[in-house]
Amino acid sequence: MEIGASRRVAEALGEGQGAERLVRSLATVAAVILCALAALMGLRRKFGAFLRSLCAQGSTNIVRVRLFLLRALFHGLSLGVYFGVFTALMMAVMPDESPAQNLANIVFVVLTYVLILQVLAKLLLSPDYGALRPLPLGDEVSSALYRWLMAITWGVALLAAWSSVLKEIGGAPALATMFHASAGVFSSLVLSAMILASRDRVARSCAASNAGDHGAPGLLARCWHYPALAYALFVGTFWSVRALSVEESMLRLVLSMFLIPVCIGIDLWVRKFLAMASEQHEVVPMDTSVAAPAEAVETSDSWPSAEAPPPFVPPAGRTVRDFMPLFSRIVRLTLAAASVFLMLRIWGVSIPMGWLFARNVMGVLLVVLGSLVFWEIIRIQIDRKLHEEIALSGIDPDDMEEGGIGAGSRTATLLVLLRKFVLTVIVVLGALVTLSSMGVDIAPLIAGAGVFGLAIGFGAQTLVKDIISGVFFLIDDAFRVGDYVEAGSAKGTVEQISLRSMKLRHPRGMIYNVPYGSLKILQNFSRDYIISKLDFRVRYDADVEKIRKIIKKMNKEMQADENFKSRLLSDIKSNGLRGMEDSAMILRVKFKTPPGHQFFMQKEVYRRVQEAFRKHGIEFAHRNVTVYLPPELQALVARETETGKPVTAAAIGGAAAATLLAEEEQALAAAAAKAAKSEGNTE
Repeated sequence: MEIGASRRVAEALGEGQGAERLVRSLATVAAVILCALAALMGLRRKFGAFLRSLCAQGSTNIVRVRLFLLRALFHGLSLGVYFGVFTALMMAVMPDESPAQNLANIVFVVLTYVLILQVLAKLLLSPDYGALRPLPLGDEVSSALYRWLMAITWGVALLAAWSSVLKEIGGAPALATMFHASAGVFSSLVLSAMILASRDRVARSCAASNAGDHGAPGLLARCWHYPALAYALFVGTFWSVRALSVEESMLRLVLSMFLIPVCIGIDLWVRKFLAMASEQHEVVPMDTSVAAPAEAVETSDSWPSAEAPPPFVPPAGRTVRDFMPLFSRIVRLTLAAASVFLMLRIWGVSIPMGWLFARNVMGVLLVVLGSLVFWEIIRIQIDRKLHEEIALSGIDPDDMEEGGIGAGSRTATLLVLLRKFVLTVIVVLGALVTLSSMGVDIAPLIAGAGVFGLAIGFGAQTLVKDIISGVFFLIDDAFRVGDYVEAGSAKGTVEQISLRSMKLRHPRGMIYNVPYGSLKILQNFSRDYIISKLDFRVRYDADVEKIRKIIKKMNKEMQADENFKSRLLSDIKSNGLRGMEDSAMILRVKFKTPPGHQFFMQKEVYRRVQEAFRKHGIEFAHRNVTVYLPPELQALVARETETGKPVTAAAIGGAAAATLLAEEEQALAAAAAKAAKSEGNTE
């Protein structure tokens, strides 16, 4: 029967003109297919060399994801080139319909399915590029699995192609049905052989991941191949039996065979993704803002160099690892439900209510899982950027003091608020989408939320004022985390920024919570530069010009010292006389420094000025009081001095008291005389 069908196929391809026509038709079909495949393989070879060079350079997870997407895009383009070359050659070589054209179309369709499955297997298993493999499999396992899948694919493809040729060209539908149905048995046998060959390897892998567990996971690791063999044999045999009576699609066989392995692969991929995410450092806790440590209020004379920024130690916080059990359960429940209902859908079993319920539940689970995964991706990227910004600032928090240099950047400050905003948006949108997937009409909720928000806006004007004021302060870049600011009676280092207020850490350790709406005038001591002005009180007999030269010499010495030169933005200058007081002349010295360096430089300038003045005999003026003595006391002091007796305070006090009594008696006598005179004039 098969020989007769094959003879009819050969006669149809030869078009009744003998073996020469048959060979020519087969050669034409082979040439067209080989040219299309040559174009495909040429592109793959060139791109493979380019991809190997990129992978050899080493890359991060983000770069590997980009390379994976680039590889998928190129494979899609190469399939497009294959399709275009085949179409162009067919139109040029075989424009008219003929058995040879039908044969070429059959081979082309079958090869297209094979190439698509090959691309999917290469992308998921990646036997030649381990760095781009999305599944947590070793090179040996992925290569073996790839070979087994290709063996099944090529075997089923050959059976499908030959059955199509027998049916379309040979005119033997019964024989074609037999070959078509044998694809199920063939795939079951090959898949069973693969399961038996991989039995020990999978058992070791499961035992390693469930070390010490002798319960259900341990039993599954030892006996996993029994249900797998039963499933493979049942699906293949059941499909073959149905294919003998009704026309079954090969796609249904492929989907039935690989639905559960695909679900297992998705579970492995999600677990690998979560493991990669859990390895990221938690730069900032999820429920707090960027905050400077409490030790930031201490002062120190040392200063970190720009060449060696201090290491940043992230505070403890929740990571993805804490949520991995929850994520794994959600993923596995979703995949289990999806596999059951998809299998029923593949085989045409209709369960309207069950499918509707499962669709809603799966929709909710997918929304929750997608929201969590999206939030973790955004949070990890923001935290990584925050880590870079804080590390690049090169600030030692122990050296931050009053008026210190800002420890943060504008990017870091805004990223904290962006993270909170993104979390709020994800939660709100996730809740709305979840309710919508459950059949709840969310339009009234949105309208009610608008009215409720309007009511809150009128009732909480202060809160709205604080939030809006904070937004504009941040847009204006008025302050950043780590800046030393003064707002009214509150001053300190900006330690934390929220949507409504900021926290200031006073140099003595207190915390100020300042709402943005109460900020009228804000002084920032951590921007650009600080000008220090130091006043010195000297005696009136001091040489001002000599002091100017001393300051000038001191400036040259400090500018020559690299430890001080990097902290000075201008020369140390003497401004001369600033003013005169009762007992001193006021001289002023000023200089410019970066924010946070002024205190160290002030202490050094004070020390050097004191040493220079002592060396050159210049005395600082002390506050004193000049007492003027009346002539009687001056005579007493002179007389006591001539006799050689010390003038005691008691003697001076007694003389002063006697003088005061005499002056009072004279005043009383003058007043009495004036009164008597006025009485005489009255009479």
